[in-house]
Amino acid sequence: MTKPDAPLWKKLFDAADSTVGTSLNEFARSENFAILAGLATRAYTELMTRSERSSRQWLHFLNLPAGSDVNRLLEQIGLLEREVRDLRKQIDDDRSSDKGRPDTGKRVAANGGARQSHVRVDKDPA
Repeated sequence: MTKPDAPLWKKLFDAADSTVGTSLNEFARSENFAILAGLATRAYTELMTRSERSSRQWLHFLNLPAGSDVNRLLEQIGLLEREVRDLRKQIDDDRSSDKGRPDTGKRVAANGGARQSHVRVDKDPA
């Protein structure tokens, strides 16, 4: 299979593959391998869960934020950004619909101009 002038590592690999390769392939397709892979995955998941829980407890003990705290804050920021975007859109829609109507009143500063908010005062309908 290998050429006579092939590198030594290639010759060693081909020799190992021809002797052990077929039995490894059969084992990899067996039910026992599937069971071992499932158990290894379950053990890894459990180990990671316990590790994360332990590190979160230590970080909270030291009064530091854990990754779950940061993720929760990022979710809240995302929700606030969506709400602001929706409110901006609603304001823009209201302004664009007001542009089509004739102005029936003039804007007067509320409370003698002490605040920045404005109140619309309508003209006398008579």
